[in-house]
Amino acid sequence: MVGLMLLGEWKKNLGVLALVLLCAGVVSGVVGSALAQQKPEKEDSDAIPVEEPLLTFKNIEAAWLKGNAQAIASLASESPVFVEIRGLDRKGGFLTKPQLLYIFKQMFEGTSQVSFKFIKYRNLENPDRRVYGVAHRQYKNLRSGGIFEDTIYFTLVKEGSRWAVAEIKSTW
Repeated sequence: MVGLMLLGEWKKNLGVLALVLLCAGVVSGVVGSALAQQKPEKEDSDAIPVEEPLLTFKNIEAAWLKGNAQAIASLASESPVFVEIRGLDRKGGFLTKPQLLYIFKQMFEGTSQVSFKFIKYRNLENPDRRVYGVAHRQYKNLRSGGIFEDTIYFTLVKEGSRWAVAEIKSTW
């Protein structure tokens, strides 16, 4: 009789063990399936999403329209930036961030931005460290009251994880 009780106890424990193993297998399968469905990490870390340089161009556009010299200077490269813009009281050349801030503050104090919009981009699909944007600008000279328009060309360079302005030129 004692042997039958031990056998019954053993069968009950075996049933619980089987149930535990079955549950573990189901959970393992669900977890494994979920892990298999997760997106793999980016394989090509050198690939640059198009949104990144476009976001920098949008930030330039917003800063220019507001006349925000600080924001434009913050988007500049750590290296000196070549600047040759109509409406500046100086000849073009290479400028550091503090010089850009000073020059753009002066320019925005003497002008009112009527419009500023990027109209064309180049090298977005294959950004080999440089991306180009072309903007159309219309501004009012506050001293003369005259309204002028020109085209401004921007060159962005990749600096670490960000896109920075390396060149600003205008034509009229």
